[in-house]
Amino acid sequence: MRQTAEDISQQCGAEPDFVRNKVGVHQRYILASHESGVGLAATACETVLERSGVSITDIGLIVFVTQNPDQKMPQNSSLLAAALEAPRHCASFDIALGCSGYVYGLSITEAFLAAHNIGSALLVTCDPYSRIIAREDKATNAVFGDAATATLVAAGTGHSRLRGLDFGTDGGSGQAISIAAGAAARPLVHLDEQEDLTVGSREDHSLYMDGRAVFNFVNSTIPGSIENSLQSCGLKIEDVDWFALDQVSSYMLDALAKRAGLPPHKVLKNINTYGNTVSSTIPLLLEELMQSGKLNCGETVLVSGFGV
Repeated sequence: MRQTAEDISQQCGAEPDFVRNKVGVHQRYILASHESGVGLAATACETVLERSGVSITDIGLIVFVTQNPDQKMPQNSSLLAAALEAPRHCASFDIALGCSGYVYGLSITEAFLAAHNIGSALLVTCDPYSRIIAREDKATNAVFGDAATATLVAAGTGHSRLRGLDFGTDGGSGQAISIAAGAAARPLVHLDEQEDLTVGSREDHSLYMDGRAVFNFVNSTIPGSIENSLQSCGLKIEDVDWFALDQVSSYMLDALAKRAGLPPHKVLKNINTYGNTVSSTIPLLLEELMQSGKLNCGETVLVSGFGV
């Protein structure tokens, strides 16, 4: 379901100019009430399989990156395997990561294929934040959109195509993007009571984001991570053809590029079209780059996912 900056403004009270120019969202798409993350992901998988000429029977692994699965159990990857009619020998698991999920997913998927002699995998992303956001909350509703992507990952030829990986964790600052309740420590309902009683308020079960804390983290940490990645594989900024970075907001992305010394014309953006689609932002950027004919096999792309 498509929404414009004006639609978002009416929901959360933010000025349309703020949504368009500061956040950078001109439009976005969110799941309709009859749609699901697995359903959207299945469509993405069918598209990439048809485009590549690969059959689902050739897929030996499905990795699903999401923090918002359709159900608590079973995991989204198994529901997707059923929807695609994948063979029973196909391995599957979910990765519960947000904006960093695609970067982790690429590394884990490639390593899994190599370790277990599997020919090909589907790396899938879909994190429908619209289902966990309070409509009136400017800090979140003006930023995020829903999307699903599917990446066909084929086994390598003896060496990794991923170079200069840099990972890190700042768990002590984790509450800057969080949902307080709804999991085991603070469940949605008390099942040991005679009646199901909701635990916590509406705010406790919706996404909270401290924009200032996120901004400070991005600008203090990510330029160093980019430099670490480049140094570890002997590259410089000028050696990189494209930078596909997490679409936190247009303002934050511009500030990060300036702080890290990245050429603006090489920094990809799609937040104006889709909003921040969490783990789907980077693969969407790469898809647009391929469709435009600007991504060839010999080019170098630096990807960086950061956040919750």
